[in-house]
Amino acid sequence: MKLNLILIISCLVLTACGGSGGSSSTEMDPTPVPETPDVSELEDEGGEEPINEPDETSPEDLEQSAQPNIIFILSDDQGIDASAQYSYSVDVPNTPILNGLANDGLVFDNAWVTPACSTTRAALLTGQYGIHSGVSSVPGNLATSSETVQTYLKSQDATEHYQTGFFGKWHLGNNAGGPTSFGIDYFAGNMSNIDDYYSWELTLNDEVSISTEYHTRAITNQAIDWIASQNTSSSWFAWVAYSAPHSPFHLPPDDLHSRTLSGSANDISSNSRDYYLAAIEAMDSEIGRLLDSLPEETRNNTVIFFIGDNGTPAQILDTSVLFQGQSKNSLYEGGVRAPFVVSGAGVTRKGEREERLVNATDMFATIAQIAGLDLDAMHDSESFAHLLEGSAVSGRDYNFVHFTNDSIDGYAIRNLEFKLIEWHDGSQELYQLSEQSIETEDLIAIGAVLNTAQSNAFELLNNRLDSILGRADDAGPESPVDITNATLTSRSVSCADYANDYVSDVVDVNEAQLFQGDLSIAVVGNKCVFDTNAIPNHDFNDGDAGFPNQVSAQSDQFQVTTAPSFAAAPTELSLQIDNALLLNGVKVDLLAAGCFGIGNGKVGCNDMSTPWRYDPMHPVNGFRVDTHNAHAQPDGTYHYHGTPNAFYHQTDVVESPVIGFAADGFPIFGPFYTDGEGVVRKAVPSYRLKSGNRPMDDESPGGGYDGSFLDDYEYVQGLGDLDVCNGMTVNDHYGYYITDDYPYVLACFQGTPDASFYK
Repeated sequence: MKLNLILIISCLVLTACGGSGGSSSTEMDPTPVPETPDVSELEDEGGEEPINEPDETSPEDLEQSAQPNIIFILSDDQGIDASAQYSYSVDVPNTPILNGLANDGLVFDNAWVTPACSTTRAALLTGQYGIHSGVSSVPGNLATSSETVQTYLKSQDATEHYQTGFFGKWHLGNNAGGPTSFGIDYFAGNMSNIDDYYSWELTLNDEVSISTEYHTRAITNQAIDWIASQNTSSSWFAWVAYSAPHSPFHLPPDDLHSRTLSGSANDISSNSRDYYLAAIEAMDSEIGRLLDSLPEETRNNTVIFFIGDNGTPAQILDTSVLFQGQSKNSLYEGGVRAPFVVSGAGVTRKGEREERLVNATDMFATIAQIAGLDLDAMHDSESFAHLLEGSAVSGRDYNFVHFTNDSIDGYAIRNLEFKLIEWHDGSQELYQLSEQSIETEDLIAIGAVLNTAQSNAFELLNNRLDSILGRADDAGPESPVDITNATLTSRSVSCADYANDYVSDVVDVNEAQLFQGDLSIAVVGNKCVFDTNAIPNHDFNDGDAGFPNQVSAQSDQFQVTTAPSFAAAPTELSLQIDNALLLNGVKVDLLAAGCFGIGNGKVGCNDMSTPWRYDPMHPVNGFRVDTHNAHAQPDGTYHYHGTPNAFYHQTDVVESPVIGFAADGFPIFGPFYTDGEGVVRKAVPSYRLKSGNRPMDDESPGGGYDGSFLDDYEYVQGLGDLDVCNGMTVNDHYGYYITDDYPYVLACFQGTPDASFYK
């Protein structure tokens, strides 16, 4: 069984998916970051003037240079117990630069990476979980066909000008062409781990040499030189992946840290954590030098990300706050929760903390959006760019990671309150992270999964895990989800994310008869299969006049492709094809079977070429529909003829969810979306009533164009937001949108309807 719709629709009326959205309590509440001078005080006061005179800069160059520069800094093996921005330990490094970034930016308290370096690097670059990128273990070997964030930026017109540099540790295989085959313009660093910070193999694009410069300093120098060489009229993206503080533990140069250490082999062996923390301090100093090298104007237009790639190694873990085994290479919080700070251009939340969930995969969509692309989600990546400017209730509702090595193989998944770990043998552990900052009490082991919140959380996370892993057929005899009068909230465009069994208990109001809705959604190959009895999840037949036909349960099956695509030309709606299926198992059939001059105007109009087809939703036509703009066909099938209004909030407070899927597989959204000005409003169709009067002859109804016939409307390209089929592309996802006026749901198919929708 797959994703429990309780999770998709914001837990229906429950609060087990993160409660009301307020701050969750922990054993160790995050403390304010130590006060340090503003990072800007560490910058140079000037900087060389650009070679070109200002009047030689083209408008296009000015537009490109206005897009922010990006510095993405990755620390190796630095866990939350070794970060001064968190209160997990008192034994932390002295990091004034990172403290300054935190005080001038946003600290994320629930950022998840993976338990090891290669797996995290693949997730960061590709926006994919390891189960999709193929990198779930170490060493990782990222396929050259993988789309990295750098490749994606290069493929888009708005961001193709970004210059990309990668400095430091790669550790994703020695593929032909190396990192430069992944959309990276320039690479200077080490292809894998180093054995000596003072003597290591440096690769410059495809040239290899031995460097005897201290690694952290050398990588910083490479980044500084590359940034200085960039054209000031274009934006750049520098990925700086330090090997520090990863082993071998060592004594950094004295000018880069504040600790008194001998550097002897015995001392390093006996006091490894001191040397580990000294390496972090050295990295902090070099980050300060990197930022200090930027001219003020450049610095003001640069956003900085800092994140650790996994937890602290076991031998140097602070076991006063984390249990042995809750370290690097584990699925516990000490292995997967990482220090994460964002600061600089566009980050208006300063000195704040954010508890919403963030995943390593989310860097892909976030960086793309910051660079200027209209992208909310892609692959397994969800942008959190909106959190940098203001606190919001919307965001990732779960975190997921898969990892395997010689000793462990398993999955971890969490929401704001609970975390579920499942091992390869099927055993599971459940923790309440809203009560514990780390895992201290397995609720399953102590038999505590009894109260509503805990049992609901277990079911939600279990079902979500089934959904991610595509194992709906193995789910077992769980109870179906009750969606009676549910208000949807999910905007996922993948039908696979809704796979589950659903029921509802509803009433035929005019007939005073009870019904039970029954819907099953499963993924079979490249199709989502909907088995439905066509009974809605809301009360029906509640209009002033009862339906002309009595509703009865059906036994229908519809199939929707999981990968919809545009056809060469749109397909017109017809009476031979059901239009769509909504997420309560009820179909959409927009066309009435009545035309002017055919019989009594209500039946017998099966030829789509016949003109003057009645609009069943126009009040003068007298079609007996309920408050949901639906009624029953002669065979008893309940179906929508117009705007279905029981699935989404009827205000512009939030964007509307996906409420179903058209026969061609594209999603159908409710009416509200965020426009280019950042305003949530209703989508506007591009159809309007024709002006003047209809023809006056024996085959025409005459009178003015008032919308009582479908032929009264005409499409005017660009008149509204939507295209000829009543759809549009938002954040790289095409979908149809519910509208108050004609065509209400969709007017044609942009893709190819599945054969299962043919009558």
